[in-house]
Amino acid sequence: MAVLRLFAAAREAAGASTVEVEATTVGEVLSVAVARFGAHFGDVLAHSRVWLNGQPTDSAEPVGDADVVAVLPPVSGGADDRAPVEPVVDGSAAPAIAPVVPAMEPYRRVLRPPTLAVVNEVRAPHGRLGALWAVATVGAAWGGQGWLAVWFAANAGLAAATTARVGRARGDRPSPALAAAAAAALVLAAASGMTAMTAVMALAIVVVLVGQLVARTPRPTLDAALTLAAAVPVGLAAASAVLLRGIGLSPVLVLLAYAAAYDAGAYLVGTGASSRWEGPVAGIVTAVPITMVVAVALVPPFSGASAFLLGGLAAIAAPLGPMAASALLGDSAAPAPALRRLDSLLVLGPLWAWCAAALIAR
Repeated sequence: MAVLRLFAAAREAAGASTVEVEATTVGEVLSVAVARFGAHFGDVLAHSRVWLNGQPTDSAEPVGDADVVAVLPPVSGGADDRAPVEPVVDGSAAPAIAPVVPAMEPYRRVLRPPTLAVVNEVRAPHGRLGALWAVATVGAAWGGQGWLAVWFAANAGLAAATTARVGRARGDRPSPALAAAAAAALVLAAASGMTAMTAVMALAIVVVLVGQLVARTPRPTLDAALTLAAAVPVGLAAASAVLLRGIGLSPVLVLLAYAAAYDAGAYLVGTGASSRWEGPVAGIVTAVPITMVVAVALVPPFSGASAFLLGGLAAIAAPLGPMAASALLGDSAAPAPALRRLDSLLVLGPLWAWCAAALIAR
């Protein structure tokens, strides 16, 4: 399905910032949106610019699963200086959307948020999938270090492959297969300890570099670096949970609780919010009750000030993960659900695991 992104007055009229629409052309996307969001949204649409993948478009332009249609009302809130945009009705083609004008730059800045911004997307099964993922992760952790390693290896491999595919979409040539293999191998090696992880890391660097040379890409060294960039951060984030499981069950469950609570708070509050800081702040606040529960109920292994130190670290590190994921993608709006499922662990996981191993009592 195509992704419809709404800004300013269009977002307010629809009550959502991002939705998925089943359609084959830009005009059909707009028609579905008007039917779904009502007459007021249609009035806003009539004075808005419509872009496809960052460029002005026309209503007959075909769209696919990876395409983003953006509705951009006038920055001033007044009427636009072109003919209204009409959705497709009864199969008739809508008038062409106006070409680029000198005033397009403000819209470019709106359509493409800063690289490190976090864009919350409205997807109907998002909450249910997140809950199912959390249940499966807790079940794997309960089953033991081996089960958790297998589960996170699959997730890390998929996330690394997704990140590499986003890189290929913008013209680079990282290898999704090599990225997935390297990330998964790091996680599986974590079940055997840090020594095994170090060996796998060195082997992954060699294999990726040789693989890109054999593939005869135009820039094999750069493509190898991009492949490793897609694999290593995700692999280390997932491996941190596996290493913690070697210490015990409660440390890894606390780490996962911090990550899941931050994700839930940031998503529920941040989706459709007028300011980008509202979601992250809500996610940070969720660290407070978790820290209090850990300090009261999980002594040992968390004794003394360790619960509060680790809680503060979680509040600082969790928001950095989604921004790191946006930096890896190079486009905060790029569709990468597998990476976004793990992004809160990108910074939090390795730092928290290292500090927890040093602070908690075994």
